[in-house]
Parts: sequence; structure tokens; C-alpha cells
Amino acid sequence: MTFLSTSKPRHSYHRKIVDLQSLCNHREIARRSGKTVVHCHGCFDIVHPGHVRYLQFARQQGDILVVSLTGDPHVGKGEGRPYVPQELRAENLAALEFVDYVYINPTPTAVDLLGTLKPDIYIKGREYEHNVHPGFIKEKNTVESYGGRVIFSSGDVIYSSSHIIENYASRLDLEQEKLDLFCKRYGVARAALLEIMDNIVDRPFVIVGDLVLDRYQYCDATDLAGDGPMMSLVPLEHRDYLGGAAMIARHLAGLGAEPTLITSLGTDDASDHAIDDLEASGVHVLGIRNRKKIAMKTRYVVDTQKLFVIDECPSTPTDSTNGKYVVDQVRKLADPNASLIMYDAGLGLLTEAVSTDLLITAHGGTGGGAETSYGKLIGGTAGSRGRLMRMLDSDLLVTTERGLRVAMRDHEQGVTSLAYRLLNDTRGKAILMPLGRKGLLAFDARETVAAGEAWEGKLRSEYLASPINGVVDRLGTDEALIAVAAGMMGGGANLHQAAYVALAASILEARQLGHLPLDGHELRTLLDGRPELAD
Repeated sequence: MTFLSTSKPRHSYHRKIVDLQSLCNHREIARRSGKTVVHCHGCFDIVHPGHVRYLQFARQQGDILVVSLTGDPHVGKGEGRPYVPQELRAENLAALEFVDYVYINPTPTAVDLLGTLKPDIYIKGREYEHNVHPGFIKEKNTVESYGGRVIFSSGDVIYSSSHIIENYASRLDLEQEKLDLFCKRYGVARAALLEIMDNIVDRPFVIVGDLVLDRYQYCDATDLAGDGPMMSLVPLEHRDYLGGAAMIARHLAGLGAEPTLITSLGTDDASDHAIDDLEASGVHVLGIRNRKKIAMKTRYVVDTQKLFVIDECPSTPTDSTNGKYVVDQVRKLADPNASLIMYDAGLGLLTEAVSTDLLITAHGGTGGGAETSYGKLIGGTAGSRGRLMRMLDSDLLVTTERGLRVAMRDHEQGVTSLAYRLLNDTRGKAILMPLGRKGLLAFDARETVAAGEAWEGKLRSEYLASPINGVVDRLGTDEALIAVAAGMMGGGANLHQAAYVALAASILEARQLGHLPLDGHELRTLLDGRPELAD
């Protein structure tokens, strides 16, 4: 299959980019003609002079040069890699005169491709001559098993794509083109996004999760304390913001939705004020009063710099009586047009028993059937305290890398492997992983693969760089991302449409200090002006 965009004018070298069947046909013709086929494989993130010399050397060893490159989901070189999307990497290679065919390989290594294509010669760089990496050894054994030869290039010019990207990426104007390709791949177009946002208006959403009062205590740093190496702070004023599940609900209300928040509150005045504020902003609140006081975090701030936080958020597990109330309310609100959002900050509301009953209800269990189920189930966690593994059969999970690693109890494997394991273990469909100001990663199973193709059953990962800049305060951005992603998917968006708008919304939230609900008009205005959202 070919991944080229049909919206660009095709140059003659595009004919060199072929699918597996075409590549095998060309190989068979070469075999019958007695021609020698040479094969090179790699990432080729940025084609540099070292690559050119390597490929020239390869072409000199035979009659036909085939170059395969690792597809985007399997480039395991860290965040933001590949820097150049597979379509552009394939074009760069095809544009070289001495390259005959280019193939985008849908598996992590070239082993399967080598066994199918059976090139006469397989070329590797000189650095592999004494390499005992298991991946290379499998490739070498595969080639030698059918009588092929492995030859190591001279390596007379050495460059590194990783070094170039790390040191010169800021000088390369590829980010906009990457955004363009992302949007064209997944139908992320202005008219489509705005239509989906229209579908969010008046749509019901039920949010079950932990509420936190985020207090910003502004201070003046006057001097060092006299009794030790400590900063001396003079408190000035404080501002309170509702965070956690409350902010998810307020963001949805800001988009015109009809959110209902089911949460845990205290018996104090701050909890009463929280309910009043939420109801005034368009959020219906169904609370259980099982805390002495509202869960609160106090951040001490000088100018715009946060110095430290006091965490007063003890875990208060939901008892059986309150748990039954929560589940009953979720069951009463069930609607195929509604979305259920479970947000676990690890404060005790979503116990294992409550989570289990909510999931049964969400999927129309306990005899209710489809009419008493929810159209979408979204799960999200805060940091590493939430329990991702309890959120089974979700349409979308939103978590940070740290949250993912804690959930899987693995701090060594790559995030793609962990994401695959999480979706497999929870029977989930997709994951969004925010990366701070860098953007986000989206993981899902490929939806457009024919049965039997090599991509079948593989996890697709996409890196989406932030389309806008400007970060003042990261607090609350993950809640904005969860809220908008849930809203977009509830309105009919695919994963990548939801990811684009959710990322834009999270950056809008990051441009201000503290929590403020999203303004649907402001978000629409931003989308209306983005160049990559061409209709």
C-alpha cells in the first residue's frame, strides 16, 4: 500500500514508492532477467551525506537498489521521532536517482520483508560488522538462509540523523508540514471540526470523579530567613480554582454541553461554595458529603513562579451506601447519546467496587440493555495516583507517561509497548498521552487495514506537535485535554480529530495562571485561523 497524499502534485519519482505486492513483482522480473537486487533498510529520518554515500555504495553492488524504511509507529528513537513523517521520508529517498524502489515497512524490523523479498545482497553500515544485536542477527540469518549475502558499507562519511535533529531541529521548518500531513491523514479539517463542535452543544455528559480545590497563595519574596537557608515569604492574596473532575465539567459547559458532575465533597463552607459556583456555570452537581472538608492543594506563588505545594487531599474511600448512590445516579442518567467520563485522582471516590459497577452500567449491564448504556466511555487519571487498570472497555484513556508506567509497573520499556499492553489488558480502544508543551501521543489500532496485511493487529502511534505556543501555567491543561477529547468523541470525532482540538484547548488553558473554563467561541476562533485546517 502507499501512504502518499493525493492532494499534492505527483512528481515522476513518486512511481518508485510501491506497496509490497508491486515490490515483489519487480523482484521476480529482476530474478528472471538475471539482475542483482540490493536491499538497504533504515529509518532515514533526515537524509544526510552519510546516507547518500551509503546508498551510492549499495547501488554499486548490483543492478537494482531497493530501500525500505521503518514506518512511523515503529521508530523507537524517543519523543517526537520520527522528526520527518514516513511519507516525506519516502519521497526524499525516491528523489535520489540511484534508488530504484522505496517501500514503507509496517513491521519493527526488516526480517519479514527480507524473507519475502529475498534480495541477493543486503547492505548494512560498517558499524554492524561486529554487532551482536538480536535484531540484526535475525536479519543476517534470514538473508544467509536462502543464499543471500550481507555486505557492510565502507562508512567513509559518518553523520547522525539524531544528532542533526537534536542540534538543528529548531532551524528546520518541518513542523507545519508535519501538521499538514497529520490533518490530511485523519480528516482534521476546519468544517468537519466545527460541525463536530456544534454536535457537542446540549449533549449530555456525566463526569464521575475527584474534585480538588486548587488555591494559589500569592506571596512576596522579601529575604532569606534568619534561622536557616530558607526563603522568607510574605503572603499577599489567594485565589481559589476548582480543579480535577470539576474543571472537566466546567470545560464541557463552556463548550455548550450539558454536564452532570458526581463527586465527593466535604461538609464545610468551601464545599457549599464549590457547588454554587458549578451550578452557576451550567454544571449540575450530585455530590456525596463523605469528607470533613474539601480536598485542597495550596500552591505558593511568587510572580508567576510556583515554589511548592501543600497537599491536603487525603484518600477517603467511598463506602457502600455512597457507592450505591453514585452508581444509581449514573444508571438513571444513562443515555446512548451521553458520554460517561471516569476521572480518578486517587482520592477514593472510584473504589474498585464502584468502578466495576459503573462499567457494568456504562455498557448496559444489569438488564438495562442498550437503551440504558452510554455512547462513549472515557477514562482519565491525575498523575500516578489514579487506577488506569480499572477502566475496562473504554473508548479512550487519557494519561501521562508517568501514569502509564505506574499502571503497568514498568519504567524501562518504550511507551508504545506499554500502551499496547495497557489497551490489551483493559480491552481499550485508544490512548492520548499529553507531553506538556511538546504536544501529545495518540495510540490506537489501525482502522483502515485489510485482513491479512502486515499492519493488522498492530498499534498505531502518532505524535502531534502543538499547533500553538505560549505556556504560562501547566496546571489544568490535562483536564482541558480530557474534557475536549471526550466532547469531540461524543460529538462524532475520530481519535485524531479529537486529539487535535483537545491539544489546542489544553494550550489555550496553559496561557493563563490558574484554572479558567474554556470559552467555546475562543476555541472556534483559533481553529478558524489555523492554516493546516484547509477544507
